[in-house]
Amino acid sequence: MDATHRGNDPPAGSMSFLQRLATPRAAVGLVTRPALADEELQTNWMDRALVAQTYEGRPMTTHHVLDVAVAFDRAWLFGAVDALVRSVPALRSYLRESPLAIRRFAAPERWSRLDSLVTFSDVALELSGSEWLVRGFDLAHDEPFRLLHAPRHGGGYQLVFTLHHGVTDGVGALALFGALLAHYGVLSGERDEPPVVVAADCGRLRTLVTRPGGTRLALSLVLDNVRRARRFTDRRASLLEREAAQAGALHYVVLDLPTSDWERLGERANTLGCSRNDLMLTALLRAAAAWRRAEEMPDEDFRALIPVDLRRELGMGPSLGNHLGVMEAEFTAEEIAGPTLHATVRVRLKAERAAARVLATPMALAMLTTLPPRALRAFFRWLDERPSSFMYSFLFSHIRVPDRLGVPSSIRAQRLYCLSSLPRQPGVGVTVTALPGSITIVLAYTPPRLSDAGAASLMARFSAALEEA
Repeated sequence: MDATHRGNDPPAGSMSFLQRLATPRAAVGLVTRPALADEELQTNWMDRALVAQTYEGRPMTTHHVLDVAVAFDRAWLFGAVDALVRSVPALRSYLRESPLAIRRFAAPERWSRLDSLVTFSDVALELSGSEWLVRGFDLAHDEPFRLLHAPRHGGGYQLVFTLHHGVTDGVGALALFGALLAHYGVLSGERDEPPVVVAADCGRLRTLVTRPGGTRLALSLVLDNVRRARRFTDRRASLLEREAAQAGALHYVVLDLPTSDWERLGERANTLGCSRNDLMLTALLRAAAAWRRAEEMPDEDFRALIPVDLRRELGMGPSLGNHLGVMEAEFTAEEIAGPTLHATVRVRLKAERAAARVLATPMALAMLTTLPPRALRAFFRWLDERPSSFMYSFLFSHIRVPDRLGVPSSIRAQRLYCLSSLPRQPGVGVTVTALPGSITIVLAYTPPRLSDAGAASLMARFSAALEEA
């Protein structure tokens, strides 16, 4: 590799932000990958499933957005990215697909200039609806991540860490983002030691079902998938005004929850014998049902899709890779209208949290990913694009931020939130992220299926329901 493309590369500075977005990747500093011995990285069933679901209009990206009061130092930020890529093979990885398999390899060094991985905008950027959120990765040639630093309308700055979901789940993505911030802290002098990022840990599902007693668990998972196979064709209430419309750019609405309200929710949950998470889902269900009634939509049952970190079930500690299960909690219109919905939510989520339920979807994906890549991709595309089926009403996720995220104090963090590209079903997603002194709720959606006005109305109803919880 040319030595000028190693280390802390200086920014080119010759392109505006908009020019950079419109320029092909090869014209922004892409260097031919060195013909050295590349390392093959392990992938698990979820990694492969997420790669197979990546196609035009479905980038399968996640975005962690940190709003700050003070701009990051460019040289330190470039240095932090360089250190992170050097220490994490997955961030200098690429995919090779054959008729029978998808394999991931890591190059010995990064092959792109830092200024093609990190974009600085000197003008304020409206991230909602921007091309940044919908632009995908060429996984055969691009590093699977990128970074954006831009001023915010209304003041301050935003740092956007964008990652392909096939590399890791939300827990792993936060670990990577935290490591990036920690490397920045080392360069700025706020931190003494560089962070340690644990590599991906794969194959644990196989271990789980082959250990003593695992046969019984495996059989129960298979039977549960057979019993609930209709969930892939069942219709549930959607939160979309135009279900048949093609998705446009990813938009979002942000709700900053006062710390006093967050503390009140915690106290109220303790009084009722449930969790704050239960109360937030209760409020979201009530807001969603009220929104549908206001839109003159018929009463239909809701199905919430709730991601679960499976590391505990798989006997793992912190690591990269995708280790997600899902809870699929269903609620009738009568339950949502009832006075004890919070208790129903608590009981329903507790039942769904059982290993035999939360592992059911990963088991189904593990079986599906034995299909050839082309067949698997065709299946997922068929599932996503059927206009008549809305299997889930919404995705709801409470983002657990690590205690030691490593945010430098010098940039004065204001809020952190997460966005993900959304499938046709459920079409909208709600995430809750809590930093000390900052609680941020985000509704993500894609016009014209849901309009900006419709999303604002839904979020206003959710805010009012939280106040009444």
